[in-house]
Amino acid sequence: MCEHCGCRENPEIGRLGAEHDAIAALADQLMAEVAAGTETVGGAARRLRELLVPHVRGEESGVFRVADEIGLRYQYVEELEEDHRKFDGALTDPELARREFEALLDELHHHIAVEEYDLFPVVARHLSPELSSLERQRAMLSP
Repeated sequence: MCEHCGCRENPEIGRLGAEHDAIAALADQLMAEVAAGTETVGGAARRLRELLVPHVRGEESGVFRVADEIGLRYQYVEELEEDHRKFDGALTDPELARREFEALLDELHHHIAVEEYDLFPVVARHLSPELSSLERQRAMLSP
């Protein structure tokens, strides 16, 4: 993922970026397992959701709130939150078909790219890399 702008030097963005790496790797592994017949779509969806749920919670309660505060709700946050709801709904659908799962993984890779290459660099410019807590950084942005 993104390593060119230094946004991952911020501890919170760095943690989310590392989680993106793990999610993308798992998505690729699961697709290969489903294609090889060694994993079911339902099993793959459950495994991916186990990684996504805490990640989404962290994004939406942290970086997305800061993005909101700096005026990025309509540019990024609304669509990314809608993606999160879509992913969760699809991954809990017992009727999820292989084709839909494949399309979902493509959308997930695109979603991660938007966060990594568009949202995180913008948010990082508004955060101090010296501070280790996103909450302290958010407090500095508040009037």
